Amino acid sequence: MKHYYAIFKKTKEAIEVSFPDLQGCVTFGKDWEEALDNAEDALAAWLAHAEDAFIKEPSKHHLLEHLGGDIIPIPVKEEIIESYQKLKRFNVIFPTRVLKRIDLFRKKEGLKRSTFLQKAAEDYLRQHERHL
Repeated sequence: MKHYYAIFKKTKEAIEVSFPDLQGCVTFGKDWEEALDNAEDALAAWLAHAEDAFIKEPSKHHLLEHLGGDIIPIPVKEEIIESYQKLKRFNVIFPTRVLKRIDLFRKKEGLKRSTFLQKAAEDYLRQHERHL
């Protein structure tokens, strides 16, 4: 699982968290548990909204030691990132027989139509991206 290192620094008021590789990605917590939870959330939100050009590869641990504080790897959690991504509505037209098959399948899986179509599109893109 991919991760970014966060610097945790304890102050009188809180535990401050910053991500040296991700400019402006900062948060805090009143205790270590809250700071860690907030770090996971802040990382996901930052990655969900950042332009690709600003997303750097994570630094190596030893390159961050000079910054002080506790250096903790924070995992990139895709499920949190997805919750921050912007959605856009659009209309599609399907043959009735295909839509009926989609509805039968997605209901068994407990999915909404939009979720099913999104997953299908993502799977297709993953399989065919090398051809683009």
